[in-house]
Amino acid sequence: MDSHAVKLAICRHIKTNGHRCQSPAITGSVFCYFHRNLRRGHHAASTAKAAPLRPETVQYLLENGQNPAQLATSPAYSFPPLEDAESVQLAISRLFAAIAAGQIDPVQARSLLYALQVASCNVRALAPAPASADDLATLASRVVRTRDGQTLAARGEGNGVPSPPSRHKSILERLIEEFGPPTPLPPDPASATD
Repeated sequence: MDSHAVKLAICRHIKTNGHRCQSPAITGSVFCYFHRNLRRGHHAASTAKAAPLRPETVQYLLENGQNPAQLATSPAYSFPPLEDAESVQLAISRLFAAIAAGQIDPVQARSLLYALQVASCNVRALAPAPASADDLATLASRVVRTRDGQTLAARGEGNGVPSPPSRHKSILERLIEEFGPPTPLPPDPASATD
């Protein structure tokens, strides 16, 4: 079987840094195994209802001139799945904005900051080698949104799917390219018969 005959669908997840995941997608899904499970778990966590404010939080807010009702009704924050250094940085930035605006419970903010610190250490331990110029081929150039607002790489070749690596040519193939095909030898006059 020819190795070029098999085409695998590539996961359409786009990371925070704009690069497309390069793992094969599961049959019947647009995601690889990891991103399918990551999105399911992250979606369930981000749609969970917030717990009621703790009495000490209400007291803290009242002492600092803030309205506890405003905090209790503030919109839920959407943090990206923490899968790379850029997503951890984005989550830290969003959490910082929520803390600065007084829109998040200080106890919850402290717990989230600790979780982000652990994620940051973990990302450093799992980080691959520095990116090369070849990584530009994995940047998604076209995106689409699903009904629930998730961003995916648009279908199609060349949209963050690198070309298959070229096959190395043999020495004979390179010589033929450089010098041309061999020319046939003229017939030997000594072997000619009348």
